[in-house]
Amino acid sequence: MTRRATLGAAVLALPMCAGSAWAQSSLTLYGTVDAGLRYETHATDYGPDGAPVSIRSRLRMTKGGGMSESFWGVKGTEDLGGGLQAIFQLESHFDVRNGGPVPEDGSQNMQIASVGLLSQSWGQLTFGRQYNVAMEAASLAYGSNLWADYFNAFKPEHTLLAASKTNNMVHYGAQLGDVVLLAQYAIGEGEGSSRRGSQYGVGVAYVPENGPVKLAGAVMRTKDDNSNAKFDIYTAGAQFRLGESATLQAGYIENRRDNNFTSFANGPFSAVDLAGLGIISPAQTVDPSIPGGFSKRRMALGGITYKATPWLTLAANVWFTRQRGYTADFDGQASQYQFVAGYALSKRTMLYAEIDHSVYRGGLVGAQLVGINAQSPTVARTQTGTTIGVRHTF
Repeated sequence: MTRRATLGAAVLALPMCAGSAWAQSSLTLYGTVDAGLRYETHATDYGPDGAPVSIRSRLRMTKGGGMSESFWGVKGTEDLGGGLQAIFQLESHFDVRNGGPVPEDGSQNMQIASVGLLSQSWGQLTFGRQYNVAMEAASLAYGSNLWADYFNAFKPEHTLLAASKTNNMVHYGAQLGDVVLLAQYAIGEGEGSSRRGSQYGVGVAYVPENGPVKLAGAVMRTKDDNSNAKFDIYTAGAQFRLGESATLQAGYIENRRDNNFTSFANGPFSAVDLAGLGIISPAQTVDPSIPGGFSKRRMALGGITYKATPWLTLAANVWFTRQRGYTADFDGQASQYQFVAGYALSKRTMLYAEIDHSVYRGGLVGAQLVGINAQSPTVARTQTGTTIGVRHTF
């Protein structure tokens, strides 16, 4: 099963029409093992004092996967009768280089952990660590490389989609014909109020199975752990089918941040993570009243996918990001470009090759779009990466 299927199957499997047959109780094991080699120019390493150091080039095996994340999961259903099912999903990610956990500190044994109820008439209600509605909306229509499960080694929009997953979430999804409805509320763990450290949002998508156009959008608000400061996400986009072999997608993502938004454990993001992503300045980890970090980010993304043969798929993608800071040193922009080819040896096994190039100007550098612990952080003004690998899904 691909990540695209993992993200979309839950809500797309919610036809709210009477009379359809229910499957018997079941248990499914699924996952992906992906190994890639990646070469990067102007990569970033870290010295003994933790300060970033730019190195000329680097060749390594990608951690956590190349085209896809490496993961395994189990999900199950139990028929409760009367059109009602109990459902659960557990999913763990791992580093194919050494068999270790992702993230490396093992802070999430399970990247996805949810349980809930699925009603034939009323939709699906689940509880636990799950994908947020902004990520789901993009994954239903206009995210990059949806044909291939995104591209784990290079996926700029994920940072602007709040890193995709949130803890302590109550999630609702339903499908009315070709329309998917999404809603979430993540209960905060901030001191003194469940609203502190909370996250809530809604999304909607129009996704006809064989239609020429798919549309989706979402709005989401995250509250700081220690104050009423907020971090807002707005996103919308579309996918267009061009004949039988090609699709075109385009989308827009905007982030708006209050200056004193500096902590969100439900992400989970430590202050170091947030500083590495450019969300806050290092000084704000000590005093949130100090101006710093970005106030607004806007990303336009687009791409085209062409299925040249039943076995060969080609894709090209672009991302343009503009950032405005609370101080001038955070004002900047980025332009990123990617070309991907995937060759299916079978239904479950694929060889792939990819090349990407990024240009950064002003106060927006590569580490701010992927985080200091991600696949390809850089503090240089340009970076080129190439990846080749193989993946197998089960």
